[in-house]
Amino acid sequence: PALSPDGTQLAFVGTEEGEPEIYLMPAGGGAATRLTYMSSTVRVVGWNRAGTHIVFTSNYGRQTPAEMVLFQLAADARNGQVEELPYGPARAIAWGENGATILGRNTGDPARWKRYRGGTAGQLWIDAAGQGEFTRFLGDLDGNITSPLWLETADGPRIFFAGDHEGIGNLYSVRPDGGDLRRHTDHDDYYVRNPSTDGRRIVYHAGADLYVYDVAAD
Repeated sequence: PALSPDGTQLAFVGTEEGEPEIYLMPAGGGAATRLTYMSSTVRVVGWNRAGTHIVFTSNYGRQTPAEMVLFQLAADARNGQVEELPYGPARAIAWGENGATILGRNTGDPARWKRYRGGTAGQLWIDAAGQGEFTRFLGDLDGNITSPLWLETADGPRIFFAGDHEGIGNLYSVRPDGGDLRRHTDHDDYYVRNPSTDGRRIVYHAGADLYVYDVAAD
């Protein structure tokens, strides 16, 4: 599930009508509206910065089920029309200022394949200038990287992510140039999973517990 930036709407994947599809409902409760008719694997990634479109990943139209690409659809769309985003294979995305973009490729839930170091480990790719040119980001970290989040902090913009390069999945951040790696959590049993943000705080779960990390308080 993903709350809209203004907190009024909730996008989620449901199987009420058989296949997994994207639905939208008021965050305060009420009827859900089906938005997609793709009959494929779909996962909600989040919303665009303006809060007008829901971003999701799907294998719709791909040759293999494992190939996931990013799509978006207008939150007020009721005709099932979706738009494929021009980024190639990707399962996660976050935006900074002036079109800066970071993608997650192979970024599934690392808790399902702990300390995996093979060729399909999660990777981040960045277009820091917003010009459409992507380069590998943090390729020297030997681990599974997932869930990129681009936040403005008191120290300037930082990219937060979950990674297990130190053995257990924790929350980290770096500058957009890849420098100043910081670790923000110290879990030594359960992985940090599925972090999301409202731009000020990061919520994630580890084991059966929910946690809130206050970016400004660190």
